[in-house]
Amino acid sequence: MHNGLSTQVDVTNRTVGGRRFALVAFSPPPGALLSWTWDALTALGEAVDSLDTGEVDAVAFTGEGAIFGAGADLGPFRFATSRADGERIAREGYSVLDRISRLDLPTFAFINGTALGGALELALRADYRTVARSARSIGLPEVRLGLVPGWGGLSSLSELIGVADAADIAVTRSLSGRHLSAGEALRRGLVDVVHGDEDFVADSLAWAAEVLAGTRSVSPSASAVAAASVARPGSRPARWDPADVRAAVAKRIPGDIPAVDAALSLLMTWQARADARAGTAANAGPASRTAARLARGGDPVEAETITAFGTLLYSDECRASIYAFYALQAARKRSRHGGAGQPVAAVGVVGGGRMATQLALVFAERLDVPVLITDLTPDRVSQAIDCVADQLERAVVRGTMTADTSARVSALVSGTTDVADLSGCDIVIEAVFEDLTVKREVWASVEAVVKPGALLLTNTSSLSIADQGAHLLHPERLVGFHFFNPVAVLPLVEIVRAPGTSPETVEAAFTLAGRLGKTAVLVADSSGFVVNRLITRWFSDALALIDAGADAQLVDTALVGDGFPMTPLTLIRHIGPAVQLHILDTMERGFADRFTVSPSLRRIVQLSLPSYVDTDGRLTAAAAAAVAEALPPVGARPAVPETQATVRRHLLHGLADEAGRMLAEGTVRTAADIDACMILGANYPHHTGGLTPLLDRSGASMSAHGTLFHPAGVATVAAR
Repeated sequence: MHNGLSTQVDVTNRTVGGRRFALVAFSPPPGALLSWTWDALTALGEAVDSLDTGEVDAVAFTGEGAIFGAGADLGPFRFATSRADGERIAREGYSVLDRISRLDLPTFAFINGTALGGALELALRADYRTVARSARSIGLPEVRLGLVPGWGGLSSLSELIGVADAADIAVTRSLSGRHLSAGEALRRGLVDVVHGDEDFVADSLAWAAEVLAGTRSVSPSASAVAAASVARPGSRPARWDPADVRAAVAKRIPGDIPAVDAALSLLMTWQARADARAGTAANAGPASRTAARLARGGDPVEAETITAFGTLLYSDECRASIYAFYALQAARKRSRHGGAGQPVAAVGVVGGGRMATQLALVFAERLDVPVLITDLTPDRVSQAIDCVADQLERAVVRGTMTADTSARVSALVSGTTDVADLSGCDIVIEAVFEDLTVKREVWASVEAVVKPGALLLTNTSSLSIADQGAHLLHPERLVGFHFFNPVAVLPLVEIVRAPGTSPETVEAAFTLAGRLGKTAVLVADSSGFVVNRLITRWFSDALALIDAGADAQLVDTALVGDGFPMTPLTLIRHIGPAVQLHILDTMERGFADRFTVSPSLRRIVQLSLPSYVDTDGRLTAAAAAAVAEALPPVGARPAVPETQATVRRHLLHGLADEAGRMLAEGTVRTAADIDACMILGANYPHHTGGLTPLLDRSGASMSAHGTLFHPAGVATVAAR
């Protein structure tokens, strides 16, 4: 069956091991991902309805290539005009998947690759699941999109692995964008077996035939284990606490997230209803998975799920989250420039500090080439190599790197004090102190020894690329390549093009970013670029209020409810007061009309204080004294906002002003570029859309520019 350019659904009959299967296979239109549009869902429903269950022993579902399904088509979600639109989408999806749940013979899902959202909800409706070993993206990302799984996924997952694990996968992991691999899915109980990729469908059919024949045993679901334990006092699994989930989420993303609350509410309701039927299930005796599915009937929280989905879809948070999804998707697509790029035999890293060693590790691991760290003295070089070893050891302990990979990367990294040793490097990146004179000296020494075609990268966070290359013989091969800390985790690279940077250099930088697994955004050569410029504007405005006499705690926490990952004073603690003072000084030289060096910050640096706040986020006594010293005389103090609402309005106005200036100056092309940078480089949340949708709906955009960054309905339900 094929419907236009939608997903194709075909049914073929296969006999394996004496068992007859109806194999329902999905394939996407040419050049597209396999996603569940309404036409595709209709075709799936028709395929299920067409099955002659009397002629087969089981039904199996699978996809094509490396994708079982990329989830529902989000296109129609962006422009829902009412809650009823969302309820209709959820109800229609339920209607189709319920047909699978009502099949009166065993069902299998052969998960051949990526299975996200609606695709995983479909797989969870089956009685048994196999998965291809290479699968890396299995999960329910809806909460990250401001929604809840709308086709019964929360209930199916809870039934299969228990409500606590369901909350972890559908809420905690969803928000962080972490999906399950095949091995993790097996360990968590989402699937029954892992098969190799080469003969995946054939092996899955053979395994399914053994299950049907009773020669292959499978583990019971978590709900079956829980039900059986009812009759054994004291053996019930520990109950989950939604408050713990909320607290864990709040540590990473402060503020209210409606989708989190809705998902947890649905899980609590499911748990209560599952408890009510547990006694009956325990007394019913053992049953096959198919019989248990048919006995359960429909989803116990179907009505509540449909209502929640409709309410969430027609919300600012969902609109902003889906906008963020498309903004990141576009950024990733734009950052895939060229092909393999020029061959890289060796990489040089100038500098031996923490950032430099992180860069060395990423280049060595991702490019699998020798990386040479150079610094001024043997002691510094030795310290850098020790730092590399320490980071590798920590990665192995955390489980983010295998011992074999650690050994391979360690063998690739070496050090030298002689810059002439960089002569064989195809790429040289510097990560030395943010001082223009120092960087110019670095580039003069590097240019004197490297080969003519070498790519020169500066990891500067704020200094002009053109100024750094002003004295070079070939400034056209110098480009900004700004990573974010921690380098291995944050996916953004700001590629900063100076007026003299050649197109070939920019192209090579984008290709390199892709090889390193990063998303690149092109930025014009302007102080602070995107992320640091906006964050420093926030710092500058916040510190200016504190230095004028505003309550420090009030200022520091004013944007917590908007989901910003850290307060400004906490972030200064992580960055370091001296570093932030230097950045503010640089920004003041570039934009003195709105960036000012804070007197209290300067005093904190003079006193060698670690920050304004302690680990609990409270102003320390020493910092309070430093702030008091910096205050102007009582009679000379300007009026300052005195409520959280007025402070919030003031700070968001400043961010809207700066973002608007960046667009007007051409620092980036679009507001979506700004939001991609803030999400990928500063961990701004999806449910705010990054930054500019928040500025629109808060009124800050209109206040600063008299206009919105987005047309009404793109990232918010309506202009406010």
